[in-house]
Amino acid sequence: MNDMTSTYRVELVDAAAAAGLSDDIIRIHNDVYSDSPFNRPSSGIDFGTAVLPLHLGRKEFTLATARDSNGEIVGYCYGYVGDHGQFWTDYVAERIHPSLEKAWLGDHLEIVELAVEKSARGKGVGRSLLTTLLDSRGDDRMALLTVAKNAPALDLYESLGFTSFGEFENFVLLGRRRS
Repeated sequence: MNDMTSTYRVELVDAAAAAGLSDDIIRIHNDVYSDSPFNRPSSGIDFGTAVLPLHLGRKEFTLATARDSNGEIVGYCYGYVGDHGQFWTDYVAERIHPSLEKAWLGDHLEIVELAVEKSARGKGVGRSLLTTLLDSRGDDRMALLTVAKNAPALDLYESLGFTSFGEFENFVLLGRRRS
């Protein structure tokens, strides 16, 4: 694994600064999530024009970016306070037991996306992005969803203390509580 400090620079930005990085975020998103079940251009819901602007307005939006030695963004991770009435929280709540919903969802840190360009993978970029985001927050509960067959992502999340609290369709729900 490369030393992150010598190869990549990770920094946190707020929603206003993130809006200025939209082109890079959209470019990486479209590359990394081209086959995601939630990335369906045919649905008419476009990440760049509909989803990202909505997320930028969410409570306590925080973005971590990774830049290479040329200053180019090669990865990002973002989250915000998730709550009922938002797509992801409601989507998950409808598919899990009510006791799990009560334990994990509502006023939680929702890790929305972690995306790293192929050229920067396997070098600790994803881990650094996620730990930077998590360390910047004081949330008691953190939750995310990943594709079940995505073993590298599961390994990363579990190594950072996330545990599964549900599965449905082809997804795994993971959560972590602040210790």
